[in-house]
Amino acid sequence: MNKKVFKEPKIPEELTEVKDGAELIRTAREEEGEIFRRQFTGTFLSRIDGKHISFQQVVFRNCKFLGCSFDRASFTDVKFIGCDFSNSSMNDVCFKSCAFENCKALGTDFYGSNIRHISIENCNFRDAGMDAVRMSYVKIYHSDFTDASFSKCNITNVDWKDDCFKNASFFKTWLKDIDFTECDITGIVISDAKDELREVIVNLEQAIVLAKRLGIVIKELEK
Repeated sequence: MNKKVFKEPKIPEELTEVKDGAELIRTAREEEGEIFRRQFTGTFLSRIDGKHISFQQVVFRNCKFLGCSFDRASFTDVKFIGCDFSNSSMNDVCFKSCAFENCKALGTDFYGSNIRHISIENCNFRDAGMDAVRMSYVKIYHSDFTDASFSKCNITNVDWKDDCFKNASFFKTWLKDIDFTECDITGIVISDAKDELREVIVNLEQAIVLAKRLGIVIKELEK
C-alpha cells in the first residue's frame, strides 16, 4: 500500500461536546440528517437506532454502543477511541477516512460495508462479520480478528502487521498481494478449490502449513 496516498481523518481542534448523545442521534435519525463537528465522550447507548445518519468530523471517545444499529449510515473523518461496538449492526455502512484506536467490536456485523482509508490499531474485532465488505487502503496493526468472517470480500491496498486472523474465514475472497507475513493466519477458512491463496504473500513457516493444505508434500533436502 502506498502510504502517501492514505488519507488520515481530518478533524478540527475544536468540536462541540455532546451532552445527550441518545437524544442527538434520535433527532438526526428522525430527520435523516447529519451530525457534524461533535465529540461524544463517555456516551453509553443500548439498542439505539442510528440508521442512515451521516457523521462527519466526529470523535467518539470512551463510548459504548451495545446492540445498536447504524445500518446504511456514513462516517467520514471520524475517530473512535476506546469505544465498544460489540454486537452492533453496521451493515452497508460507508466508512471513509476513519480511525479505530483501542476499540472493541466483538460480534459486530459490518456486512456489505465500504471501508476506505481506515486505520485499526490495538483493537478487538473477534467474531466480527466482515462478509461482502469492500476494503481499500486499510491499515490494521496489533489487532485481533480471531473467528472473524471475511467471506466474498474485495480487499486491495492494505497494510496488516502483528494481527491475529486465527480461524478467520476468507471464503471466496481473493488474497492477491496481501502480506500476512507478520500475522497469525492459523486455521483460516478457504474454499475447497483454495483459489483464495493465489499470489498471497506469506513467510516460510506459513507457506509450509499452507502447502500441506494444498496437498503438497515437502521433502527435506538431504544434507
